[in-house]
Amino acid sequence: MRLTRHVSLRESPLRHYATRPLPPALASRRIRSRYSHSITSSAYPERIAVLGGGVAGLSSAYFVSREFPQSKITVFEAGKDAGGWLKSKKVAVPGGEVLFEQGPRTLRNATVTAHLCQELGIVDDITYTRRDAPAAQNRYIYYPDRLNQLPTKIPSPSEFLALWRSGILRGAIIGIPREPFVRKREDAITDETIGSFLTRRVHRRLADNVVSAVFHGIYAGDIWRLSAKTLLPQAWHLEGRYGSALGGFYTLQKESGRPLEQQLDEKTMSVDQHVLAHPMAIESAQAMNDEFDIEEDFVSKMQNASTFTFKNGLQHLITSLQKAVAKRGNVEIKVNCPVQSHAPVGNNGRGVVVTTGHPDSTTTQTFDLAISTLRNPALTPYVTVQTVNLYYSTPNLHPYQGFGYLIPQSVPFEQNPERALGVIFDSSATSGQDSVDGTKLTVMLGGHWWDGWANYPDEEEALDMAKSVLARHLNISAEPTASHVHLSRDCIPQYTLGYQDRLTSYHEQISQDFKGRLRLVGNQVNGVGVNDVIQGSWNLARDLSDDGWKDGGGTGLERGTDTSPWEMVGITQLEYAKIVGS
Repeated sequence: MRLTRHVSLRESPLRHYATRPLPPALASRRIRSRYSHSITSSAYPERIAVLGGGVAGLSSAYFVSREFPQSKITVFEAGKDAGGWLKSKKVAVPGGEVLFEQGPRTLRNATVTAHLCQELGIVDDITYTRRDAPAAQNRYIYYPDRLNQLPTKIPSPSEFLALWRSGILRGAIIGIPREPFVRKREDAITDETIGSFLTRRVHRRLADNVVSAVFHGIYAGDIWRLSAKTLLPQAWHLEGRYGSALGGFYTLQKESGRPLEQQLDEKTMSVDQHVLAHPMAIESAQAMNDEFDIEEDFVSKMQNASTFTFKNGLQHLITSLQKAVAKRGNVEIKVNCPVQSHAPVGNNGRGVVVTTGHPDSTTTQTFDLAISTLRNPALTPYVTVQTVNLYYSTPNLHPYQGFGYLIPQSVPFEQNPERALGVIFDSSATSGQDSVDGTKLTVMLGGHWWDGWANYPDEEEALDMAKSVLARHLNISAEPTASHVHLSRDCIPQYTLGYQDRLTSYHEQISQDFKGRLRLVGNQVNGVGVNDVIQGSWNLARDLSDDGWKDGGGTGLERGTDTSPWEMVGITQLEYAKIVGS
């Protein structure tokens, strides 16, 4: 007798579509261009260049080297180290060590990343934040001069009253119930900013007081510039299909044959909900189920976790990737080797000419295929973020247990003159990384607030600014035992209004110029998160496999020009599901 049981691992970019959207190129699938033609008789590309050695470059090299073990792959990285923005630093303090993360510090559950961790042999190095832990349950918004806890489920009367008194929900109380009755957008509107979309459909206060804070935490961006079509795709497509986002969601559940009241689970509130998804996203999710075999115990741990990281920090993922590609034997990583230019070989699309090195000493080589993580300045602007890590030997310097708090755009200047984006309570957000007790915090500064600045605060100024934020917001006046300041210049791409159209034009340009021999991946086209670019790299490798690399029109951005209607699909169809037992 065969026992069939689903063991699921939720995909963050799809599962958490309200805050972790599906950018246009994320769900690329193995799809051949109608202009595809064989341009070589070779069974595989003999020489492959990977332009950029960040997370996208390293994971692309890893996945592609597996698809083409006979190819010679060279990764070109401009910096002295590979890894991009994932930087973890151990700092000695009295009695032991603490770990400071200079960039991302935790990851949400994502199938491709989980499978990668298993292949790299680093599952035992993972530390989990359980779904019932304070870091998962307690999230705060600072408004207008105090911290306000956001509910993780339907708020109790007392929680609702507290939020109402804070002023955060004023406007939303009326706006949310009336949203299904708001007139549908004009057909001529092809995109809209997030701020405009929420103001039109709900209320400006919801945009300014809540949503702007959320987008500070993910994109460090301005909701009055970011694209709603790209970053709120579920709501955007629901309005387009049903005339309403909220009303459309309920209509979608009815069309599924299972009304919402039959689908809700008391704990998760979202067991079998139906959503809209692009066909490529559905195909990609199915491919993961077909190709991945993740250990059941690991899946179970992931299921019970809100986020995860590594005992030695997220940089452990980078070092493990580097070791793995080195063991392949066909991958070489060249650091301190910036890419000066890349161009097609003539007009026949038979390769890419890449010039690398510093201006006084360059090398030009021809490759059969190039995978680029380099930026296109015309596609997105970028923002700069400064992080200030602080450790205090005294535990519990503030009364809050949780992940941290974010600061919305509506907070008065006098409450946030430093232009902070938020504060992470590292002592609660992660565990198992420090050998001593104490209070550990990270203050995030800048983002879109610093757009146009010619100069940024130096380390001393940034430290003073961070301490000022903590004194005003958390009443912490003590001097930190240890601190670290890190400036990440142009670290987060901004998917601003009209991004989809620019991506389409970029795809057409690359397709015409390089005839399939240049493929694109990275946070400018796949999403800003670590999981996003890893999944983008995996999808790209799938597209290249077999004879896919001979596709004369492929770019890695096919999702940008695929106008297939989004389809109704159950959440469980977008999750990792494993059949176990016999």
